[in-house]
Amino acid sequence: MSQVTISKIVEGAANLVIRVDLRNEGIPEELTDHVFLSPSDCVPARANDQPNFRIMQMWYSLAWFDVVLKFGTLQPEFVWTLARDSGNYIDFRSFGGIVDTRSNPPGDENGKLLLSTNGFSTPGAHGSIILALRKLT
Repeated sequence: MSQVTISKIVEGAANLVIRVDLRNEGIPEELTDHVFLSPSDCVPARANDQPNFRIMQMWYSLAWFDVVLKFGTLQPEFVWTLARDSGNYIDFRSFGGIVDTRSNPPGDENGKLLLSTNGFSTPGAHGSIILALRKLT
């Protein structure tokens, strides 16, 4: 069975740090556009009809699979690829982070963060991602 566990590490008025743990316990399946963070998960809940998060930093370690992060739209928008069998830290703060700036077509953003996997169908595949996010106003 595949398991995706989301934990909030810190949440403030303007910032959010989450941990995403992924583990395949024997089911040969990939995750496709799996919603791992929605604006309604925030305290207080935020509107679901606009970009809500700016990715500031990422830490990750993945064994046997890759992850593609996406912003939620009618056609999910590619954000970043996290490569398999590696542990990495990425800092986007020097240029203000990565945000969903899609404007064409306008109004199709839903504010959600999604992930898809490649190689996660291998039993025993596992990994963790920590995302430091800034909430958009």
